[in-house]
Amino acid sequence: MEIFLTILYSLFFIFLIYRIGFYHIEGFTKKAVVFVFLIKILAGIGMYFIYTYYYTDRSTADIFKYFDDSKVMYDALWNKPADFFRMVSGIQNDTTYFDQYYHQMHNWYRVFESNIYNDSHTIIRINALMRIFSFGYFNVHTVFMCFLSLTGLVGLYRFFIPFMKDKKRLLFFSVFLIPSVVFWGSGVLKEAILLFGMGMFLYAISGLLNKKSIIRNIILLLISIILLMLTKYYVCILIVPLSLAFVWCKLTSEKYIYLKYGVIVVACIALGMNMHHINPDLDMLKILAMKQNDFVGLAQAMNSGSLISNDLLQPTAKDFIIHTPSAFYNTLVRPYIFEAGSVIVLFAALENLLILFLLIVSLLFISKKTQHKSVLVFCLLFFMALYILTGLTTPIFGALVRYKVPAMPFLMVFIFMLMNQEKLLIRFPVLRKILR
Repeated sequence: MEIFLTILYSLFFIFLIYRIGFYHIEGFTKKAVVFVFLIKILAGIGMYFIYTYYYTDRSTADIFKYFDDSKVMYDALWNKPADFFRMVSGIQNDTTYFDQYYHQMHNWYRVFESNIYNDSHTIIRINALMRIFSFGYFNVHTVFMCFLSLTGLVGLYRFFIPFMKDKKRLLFFSVFLIPSVVFWGSGVLKEAILLFGMGMFLYAISGLLNKKSIIRNIILLLISIILLMLTKYYVCILIVPLSLAFVWCKLTSEKYIYLKYGVIVVACIALGMNMHHINPDLDMLKILAMKQNDFVGLAQAMNSGSLISNDLLQPTAKDFIIHTPSAFYNTLVRPYIFEAGSVIVLFAALENLLILFLLIVSLLFISKKTQHKSVLVFCLLFFMALYILTGLTTPIFGALVRYKVPAMPFLMVFIFMLMNQEKLLIRFPVLRKILR
């Protein structure tokens, strides 16, 4: 039955891809989008087998533990429907009455709990809703997540294509075919939801700038912001102000572009550093330090073999500044090949080498007159900021290779926008058939 439903839903989503104009992307046929969707499904099913037969502890595998917890919530739909809708919506669900459900779950409450919103609640709720259509079959959830993340990636492509019309194939690779994005963005994980939220957010921004379907795009924008906040709040905190700077540049001109971005960034940093004066629970340095401390505590409790460092961050500006260079370096470069303790980490290490190679090539063949600087700076600041935050708060290689996934399309777009394609093709004409 699971195989039948997996194939049936896959065919249904392929039908939607062919029927809905949104999935018709410039420079490629819908067959290319369907091809990406099928690759993602294979990657998601591959992840299922890896975490079933290689990493056999189901209770520690993110793809399973939130899925398993969602059954407790879903079962309430048939016994006490009002309880189900309250838990899914988050409305009036925080009383002791609901502990009868939450205490049956293993991941609703963190072992190392802080005052930050527990984003595990979001993925549990989404899985509970999907169970209505999946009848509890895991790989049906995989297909749903693949379609959600594909939709977000199409949104990203449509946002970037006006600025990379002469580099369509490079953009296609940057958005759809980065190995880590394909793999981690195709599982029953938060990364699929993040890719969907980011893609829809930037697609809505593009639509508003072009004055198309204003009401629809405003609604899409608000929904995307809420979804990002509930999934990974710090991604939302980064992408929203940088998008404001981008919009500022597009509505005026690219003159003084660095000043415009600088004003927004400095203002947001100043606001973030002083939020605790407004609300003591919103001490950003303390929140980030607690997140890293929670992660270190969890890694030590589980005796993780891929712990990068057990140094605990202190909630001071000085300590964050000191650790920022190493945080960015670790996220960009590590794990090294000799640090790979598993096949997944090994592939991530090889991918790092590929990205570093492409970065070096782009610097060697850099375009002296880079167009669309507003997008270039947007990508640079977003991927650097997310890499730094990931490096600061994530001390485990296995998690590090996952958590940087949302930033990777922006890094690759930055690399290829920086690159002088004509100069590269003159030097290496064999690449002409690939890039053109």
